[in-house]
Amino acid sequence: MQTEPGTLSLVRGGTLALHLAEETYSLTRDDIHTLLFNGQSVPLTRTEEVNNPDGAVFVSTVIDGHITVHASGRAVIAATRGGLYSIPFACFRQVTRGEAASAPLFPVHPALAGGFL
Repeated sequence: MQTEPGTLSLVRGGTLALHLAEETYSLTRDDIHTLLFNGQSVPLTRTEEVNNPDGAVFVSTVIDGHITVHASGRAVIAATRGGLYSIPFACFRQVTRGEAASAPLFPVHPALAGGFL
């Protein structure tokens, strides 16, 4: 049995978390609204903590990709440094509403991604 490459889940405050390997990306409520109701692409961000030798901790937000609704309206496509991933639109909507705990991500082969982006 092959494990899924990642999952989408709802976390505190209505934020969505996209878990891929060791990376966790987040989508805020405003980003979800922009994506679903305006149909515009939104950035996938992750937080990065850097510890300095003097003990100071710097937290920065890094944009590592974007997420968009496919032109067909049947899938949500996440483009990251690690590749392209597809989430069925119905599953994405169920997670954002809190009807489902999580949704799987499916890898998209780059040669087949012509119409996705």
